Amino acid sequence: MVDNKVTLEKMREILGVERESTGKKVGEIKLNEDGNYEVLEGSLKAFSKDVKDYAVKELQPAISEAIAKTTAKDVDALAKKLQADLDKTETELMKLAESTRVIEIQTPKKVKKMTGVQHNQFVNLLRTVNAGQPVLLVGPAGTGKSYAAETIAEALSLSFHAISVGSQTSKSDLQGYKDGNGNYHRTQFREAYENGGIFLLDEADAGNSNVLILLNAALSNGYMAFPDGMIKAHDDFRIIATANTYGYGASRQYVGRNQLDAATLDRFAVINWDIDDRVEANLAGNTEDGKKWLRVVRAVRKKAVEELELRVVVSPRATQRGALLLGAGLTFEDVLQIALIGNMPATERKELENLAKATWSKVGA
Repeated sequence: MVDNKVTLEKMREILGVERESTGKKVGEIKLNEDGNYEVLEGSLKAFSKDVKDYAVKELQPAISEAIAKTTAKDVDALAKKLQADLDKTETELMKLAESTRVIEIQTPKKVKKMTGVQHNQFVNLLRTVNAGQPVLLVGPAGTGKSYAAETIAEALSLSFHAISVGSQTSKSDLQGYKDGNGNYHRTQFREAYENGGIFLLDEADAGNSNVLILLNAALSNGYMAFPDGMIKAHDDFRIIATANTYGYGASRQYVGRNQLDAATLDRFAVINWDIDDRVEANLAGNTEDGKKWLRVVRAVRKKAVEELELRVVVSPRATQRGALLLGAGLTFEDVLQIALIGNMPATERKELENLAKATWSKVGA
């Protein structure tokens, strides 16, 4: 910074003023509150006006330059600090942006806006369903596949209908049936197919492939034979199926899953629906215990599923359940057994329990 003081030697040279023989050290002068310059050390005989003229001509520009440089330096330092703060909180900012972003859905009838944290594949699912394509959502248990279908119905302002498929699901559960008196009994599928709406075929890979084959004509041809006659599909009929596998049979974790007919699978657009970190974090909540519990669940999931390859499921349901129980006043030790460790194999349970406790203590330190 440029100095805003002027030595007496310099002032004497400019003004031609002789130094007094006082024996005092030649000092410096500065501008005082009443607008005049005063001697800091020593003495100087000079007219105030002459000093001011010098200040206007020489000193003030130097001071202005110094102020400008100082301001620029401060601004640069402030900018660097703000950038550092921005980098440090990038994750939180992205999370906030995602949680408040608006998804605008254009349908033939209306436009509806959805806000909140949604799965990273939600927009793709929305656009695919809105385009009239049957969709198969494939992903681990507890990732929000069924909830996504219900949310799609809300987004498109369509009614929601669902059935959970199992080994005992029959054709009549989809088509309906006529009783002994000849009265036809309708189904959730019939309501959506005839009158429009989202139909969720939940756990599709747990059902009998021969039963699901009857959907082939309904999905491809736009009509289907029901016990009371041939029905044409409504223009607003949409179907979303969910599965833990790709329809090729049982896996290590999902041993009860069945193979689905290739012709049936061919009628669905497939969207992978894995665990979404943002959605899971939202399920954990914003409390400190919730955030700690989320780290515990992720540590146990990595160890149990990825490293030890145990046939267990550590889904976001464990995250949500544990956070709720902690919020209800249960201790961490109790929640650990109830929501996470209780279903683990006995041979690995102690190792996973120790990992969970160590993670909880570490993040709480």
